[in-house]
Parts: sequence; structure tokens; C-alpha cells
Amino acid sequence: MKHLFLSGLACALAMIAAGAPPRLQPIGALQGYTRNDRGIVVTCADRSEIQLSVLAPDLVRVRVAFGQPLPSRDHSWAIARTDWDAAPWTLQDVADGLHLTTAELEVVVRRDPLLIEFRDAGTHRLINADQRPMAFDPEGGTVAAAKCLGLDEHFYGLGEKAARLDKRRGEFTMWNSDMPGFVEGTDPIYQSVPFYLGWKAGAAYGIFFDNSYRTHFDFGSASQEAVDFSADGGELNYYFFRGPEMKKILGRYADLFPAQWDPKLGIHVT
Repeated sequence: MKHLFLSGLACALAMIAAGAPPRLQPIGALQGYTRNDRGIVVTCADRSEIQLSVLAPDLVRVRVAFGQPLPSRDHSWAIARTDWDAAPWTLQDVADGLHLTTAELEVVVRRDPLLIEFRDAGTHRLINADQRPMAFDPEGGTVAAAKCLGLDEHFYGLGEKAARLDKRRGEFTMWNSDMPGFVEGTDPIYQSVPFYLGWKAGAAYGIFFDNSYRTHFDFGSASQEAVDFSADGGELNYYFFRGPEMKKILGRYADLFPAQWDPKLGIHVT
């Protein structure tokens, strides 16, 4: 009995030393919304707010404040562009949730649990969807999102990584580190580019996670049901790009940054 007690105590101390995993709380159910010229702000049962902004027919920004209203200060170390042309959109408030539609994208916000889906505006074909509600750790500050992982879905991007081109089944950290003599599997290394392309059924989409904290991406390493991305702090703030062509997504991705943007500087701040 004494041996078991000491073993359990040792395990507990080891977990504390390593840092206990964050206890994530899911965002509350959809409670209401307000409109603005760019899109909508969704209010949740737990006082969280979600801002959906239409920047272009194929580009929607998702910005979340957990347990409180969105702060008035909206700052990015990576993105400077704010002069987007107006893109027409419509909103339907129906039984299953809110449907915000542009010429190319349909964004669906399910009510309870609150889940976000991105669909083709013409065919309603599902492009990307939350696998579980967005979540946060009120004590440690971690913010997280989880996307459904398709059976034959593949992933590309994240900048310079000592890994295979297809990032599926990989797990990666964004935190610039000087790692001379690195080998395959060393992570993180020099660049942090929290942007990836998803590819399935012959069509692509993109996600850029705009957060300067240490961030993490899991493309089916922990579970073959979800793609997870999270940050140790800051906002859950990401941009969703509709393809279906990769070239089109990369062109729109370049639009996020000003003409005088320094790629080397950008690599180190994103």
C-alpha cells in the first residue's frame, strides 16, 4: 500500500512539474446577435462574443472573446490591411442557427452546441466545420479550436518545418527557435507561419491563425477525428479562405499583408 501511495505521489508531482494540461471550457450556446456593416457579432450564454467579418466573398474572419465582450482594441502584429472593399452578404436566422452568405461562402453558426461550418454558397457542400465547440482555459489563458478531419484530407503549409510536405498525422509548434543541425522531426525551428491549406475531394481551403503566442497545430496526431489549433494565450482569431484552387487562396492570403511587408519580419512575428 505504501508503495502504491508513493508511486501515485510521484506521478502527481511529475505532472505538476511538467505543467498540467489545460482544462478547456467550451464556449456557450448561441443567445443572440447584432449586425454591423461587415457582418455580425454573436453573443453566447456564457457572455462570450464571436465576431464574423466578411472581408471578401471568399474570406471571412472569426474573432472570439471568451467569457466577456470583444475588446475595442483590435490589433495584429502580422496584418495591417483594413481597407477591404464592401462585399455583399445576407443573413438568415432559422431554426438550426444563423446562415451568413456571401457570393462564394455560406457560414453557418449552430445554436447549441455552438459550432461553425463553412459551406459552398451555391451547392451548400460542406468545406470545413467545427468538430467540437471552440474552447478556453479561464485560468491559464489557452484558446483552442477543433475542426473535423476528413477521411482523405491532407494538409500543407506552416512555413519551414522539418517534416514531410503533407502534414497529416503531424503535430507542430509555432515558436521561433534557433536549432542548428536539426533533423527531420525537430520542432519548432526558425520560422513560424500559422497558415495551412486543407485539401480534400479535389478542392482546397485555407486557415490563418493570427496569434503571436506559442501556438500548436495537430493534424490528426492525437485523434483521427479532429484537426486542433490552439495558443497559450491571446485571442482565438482566424481567417478562413475558400478555394477551391490553391493558387486563388494564396493570392487572397497575400492580400492580408501590406505591399511594403517584409517577408523575413513577417515570418518572425506571425
